[in-house]
Amino acid sequence: MATPQAKTLAILPKFTGLLSLVGSFFIFQDILLHGKTSPAKRVFHRVMIGLSISDGLASVVNILSTWPIPVGTPGVYLASGTVQTCTAQGFFNELGNVATPLYNASLCVYFARKIRDGWSEDEIQDKNEKNMHLVPVIVASTISVLGLVFQLYNNSGWLCWFAENPFGCTSDPDVECIRGELAEPFRWFHYAIIWSAICFIGYEMYSIYTFVKAFERAEEIDEEEMYRGTKAKKVAIQSGLFVGALYLTWFFTTVARIYENVTGHNNFALQLLMAIFFPLQGLFNSLIYIRPRYLRARSRNPQFTAKQLFFMALHHDSHPIHTTTTRPSAVNVDPRPQWERQRQSPTASEYSVGPRIGQSTEDDSADIAEDGLYSVADTVNAKADESEFKNKEAMKALQNAAASSTSPQNDEDGDSNQDNRGKSGDSFRDNTTSQ
Repeated sequence: MATPQAKTLAILPKFTGLLSLVGSFFIFQDILLHGKTSPAKRVFHRVMIGLSISDGLASVVNILSTWPIPVGTPGVYLASGTVQTCTAQGFFNELGNVATPLYNASLCVYFARKIRDGWSEDEIQDKNEKNMHLVPVIVASTISVLGLVFQLYNNSGWLCWFAENPFGCTSDPDVECIRGELAEPFRWFHYAIIWSAICFIGYEMYSIYTFVKAFERAEEIDEEEMYRGTKAKKVAIQSGLFVGALYLTWFFTTVARIYENVTGHNNFALQLLMAIFFPLQGLFNSLIYIRPRYLRARSRNPQFTAKQLFFMALHHDSHPIHTTTTRPSAVNVDPRPQWERQRQSPTASEYSVGPRIGQSTEDDSADIAEDGLYSVADTVNAKADESEFKNKEAMKALQNAAASSTSPQNDEDGDSNQDNRGKSGDSFRDNTTSQ
């Protein structure tokens, strides 16, 4: 008879895993399923595709939860499978859960090259991209296949993973292990890989942080360096959010597994937190992925509610919803493409921090306009336009206040002042239109 705790751990991951799967699929389709506007030619998006696939595999495993565990397993709620189904679940569980943090490390390398090192897209593609995919795929595939060879995939609680069968056979000399005799060393090897990736990510993020802080502390930097530093800070925030999502999903899982290995039994509170947060990385990644669109939409449409802005952010940049003018008609909308405006505006920015000083940007400008991620700092342009509109409104208000505070000394002076105010207003409107 399954306990209420066992039922909770069997059912809860089905919902959190489904949310993660939806998030991973959203990123996947947003990158690939937009025809000629697809930005999949960029390194970032190819890494995101790999990350979404690996996290999607892990999400499916969590949705299945206890179903693949052999039927009749004591204390397991909804166990309906066989040894073979449990083995299959364990294999894809390990494959997805090892590849995901390694792809996060690849993503962090990409951000470090862009922000700290100032590499161009072509440099990253030529020098780093191959390893960004090979390392996650080879490492995850190798340890997953070894799990098959040594028959390590067995019931480990609410899914199949590295575990001995029967449970506790490795610590009890009177009980013979049927399967999974090497499960414990492989579990430690698994976490060594995961936390090596996480420590590497932490080091890279620290180097990005110190780079951005150096720009903020610098007293004598030219306009181009200041421009690069501003962009670097914005991209660093976005990359930090991806890393934070990884840390949040793996923290409770690691603590729960360490507690299990050290004490020999499970802690329900830790397992509950693990069942909630561990399957959710796909959802977290998707929310971070659309964050640039949300910020851009909020800057351009300050009158919209959060629900309306979120709905806009769910649509790809090529969708007509992003080109609809919702701002006051008093401000002229520049009809030029975004990338062309960026070339001439000191406040403009792309999501990449741009080239090193003296490096040409001619080859990258058009590509950047098509890149959904690189639009995170398009928000700068939107905020500049919004600020321009507000400044004009403030200038009008000040002029009107100054004009109303002047009392005409006589009718002739009043007429003269009225004419002057009219001319001043006409002149201001002409200047506003020309801007």
